[in-house]
Amino acid sequence: MFKIGLDLGYGYIKGVNESGREVLFPSLVCDGYDRQLSGLFGGGLQSMKDNLHFVVSDETNHEIFVGDLARREGGNISFAFDENKINHPDTRGLLAAASYLLFPDGHIPVHLVTGLPFEQYVHHKNEFSQMLGKFNVTIRHKNTIESKRINFAKTTIFPQAAGAFYYAILADLEKYMIPGSYLGLVDIGFKTTDFITFYIEGVPVFRKDLSGTIYSGISDVQFAVDKMFTAKTGSKLNIPNLMFLTDNGRILFDGKELNFSKEIEDAKQKLAKNIKDKLKIAWGTDLKFFHTMFLAGGGSTMLGHALSGLHPNTTMVGNPQFANAKGFLKVAEQAARRAATG
Repeated sequence: MFKIGLDLGYGYIKGVNESGREVLFPSLVCDGYDRQLSGLFGGGLQSMKDNLHFVVSDETNHEIFVGDLARREGGNISFAFDENKINHPDTRGLLAAASYLLFPDGHIPVHLVTGLPFEQYVHHKNEFSQMLGKFNVTIRHKNTIESKRINFAKTTIFPQAAGAFYYAILADLEKYMIPGSYLGLVDIGFKTTDFITFYIEGVPVFRKDLSGTIYSGISDVQFAVDKMFTAKTGSKLNIPNLMFLTDNGRILFDGKELNFSKEIEDAKQKLAKNIKDKLKIAWGTDLKFFHTMFLAGGGSTMLGHALSGLHPNTTMVGNPQFANAKGFLKVAEQAARRAATG
């Protein structure tokens, strides 16, 4: 079976397949339409990443813009923030688009490993598994004739932080197998921050009581930026401008450049303190017995320095935004090895 690891994040979709192909795009999807003028004025973006325009056939035939294309041309778009996003129409569109980019050519069965935020995993794993088991759509890129049928021969669902944890430790497993110690990982995402803990007892033993979801993430910074901008200008930011201002600290408005760099940094520090305080409560005195605290997720690059003081041995995993997706792929690879050896 062809193996895919896919992280359907609230803010970004991250995926990797067994051939090494990686995909990354904002978790934005909207109705598509013909863009007859898109090539004028030298503005035709030719890369697949910039032109995620798909024709999808399931119950109906419809066109969708995904990722940066939805951000550029989607009008009144927003991130899907439903707590239970499993049956949200946007989730189906994002899953279909990411699968199109990661699926192999030809009719090869696919093993998909994906995840949910920890608390959603506890309560909605079976529902998600049923949705994936029934998923069956045909999708093609707008500029191509050939389509792909997206369904999954096998699916495995993990807590999101667990995927990143496996990715973090498997490269040097012996280093972390210190009996009587704990390993923790903090996965800072767009809407949620997951934390997961293992006790080392010959092998890593999952500690559910020391794991959970904090409903704060990088979107908290965007929300604060939006409020600041409105307070200063009386106007609201759409999603593209909000993303731009949060990333760059400055934006041109009403003929003048406005600088929010200090306010954005303050919002980041406030978010980091909130996460740190909640982790201290969740882990309590057990934190003293941690061998390593790993940081993963796209938000870790933004907040890593502020969180590093939580534990003296804090380690940023490599390529943190892809840590879950790559961990999920490792899970699929391990399953294939077990099946091969009987």
